[in-house]
Amino acid sequence: MKKSFVVFLIVLVGFLAVSCKKSVAPALDTNTLPITPLPTLKGSAPFLIGASIDPTFLRNNLRYRETLISEFNSITIENMMKMNNIQPERARFDYARANELVSFANQEKMRIHGHALVWHEALPGWISTFQGDSLAWENLFKTHIQTVASYYKGKLAGWDVVNEAIDNDGGTRNDNSSQGSIWRRKLGADYIARAFLYAKEADPNAILFYNDYAQESNPKKLEAILRMVEDLRKSNVPVEGLGLQMHIHINTPDAGIVNAITKYVKTGLKIHISELDIQLNPSNETLERPTVAQLEAQRLKFLTVVRAYKTLVPKEQQYGITQWNVGDADSWLRTYLKKNEFPLPFDMNYEKKVSYYGILEGLR
Repeated sequence: MKKSFVVFLIVLVGFLAVSCKKSVAPALDTNTLPITPLPTLKGSAPFLIGASIDPTFLRNNLRYRETLISEFNSITIENMMKMNNIQPERARFDYARANELVSFANQEKMRIHGHALVWHEALPGWISTFQGDSLAWENLFKTHIQTVASYYKGKLAGWDVVNEAIDNDGGTRNDNSSQGSIWRRKLGADYIARAFLYAKEADPNAILFYNDYAQESNPKKLEAILRMVEDLRKSNVPVEGLGLQMHIHINTPDAGIVNAITKYVKTGLKIHISELDIQLNPSNETLERPTVAQLEAQRLKFLTVVRAYKTLVPKEQQYGITQWNVGDADSWLRTYLKKNEFPLPFDMNYEKKVSYYGILEGLR
């Protein structure tokens, strides 16, 4: 009996050992696990997400370039298609720096938006000394628009044809002010209509935009733009889209943002939030880095803008949202206006700020 019992125990222990060995899960091979990519702006949006870009940053800053490629599927040429850069001397057109950005966008399969054919700023020095009658000025005007638009025919999705022609008082820019328009002075008020007609002749397939700022904060200016566009459309002038620049700050009322988008939608035209940035230090106080409260206010404002655009603008009118450059260090508010600002969803080192997640939330 004792011998049989011993044999039984040996068999039982062997059986249990085999069973336990079979039931042990194999070692986890982490290399075979599926990797869930982190969400990106372009991957989260049902419309195109863009940034204005600069060739110097693109050429010399790897983080700038990497962030553009990973997060965006549309670009706006920030400065290199403005008249001072593209026609620095009369009848000499220089496309080199703009073409650098176009080549990059084509390589990365990004949409390209042109900015801007006609503006009262960023003019070459020779314009101020140009001598000629009204016909000579008209020829200069038409030649510039059609030469540039023809050169890029078929390469750009759209153009900001006329930029910031309406003054804050609701009229066309006062000829005598420091912010007056030489085009208005030399060519008359209907220069805007002719600019669109010339651009359409040169590139029939590009979507042509009127682009301006402060519609969300200046009801008088908003209504003036709407009246102008309605009159142009009634006269068969090919205005096909409206650019809401949306250079705003954390205290800009949400109601004004919603009101501007809602009224623009009623035109039936393409709507582009075209130059989005949100100042968190509008009083320009000394600020080494943003506070937690400022960053949270900025996050909520980005969320408001993006959600309003996504929910209020019908899909067929959604041209997309473009922020004005990529990271805080690149912003015109810092480089041009010299403001102590942090207005974009990527910080000075292209790390994501909480504002980035506000955009993602608005896109959900």
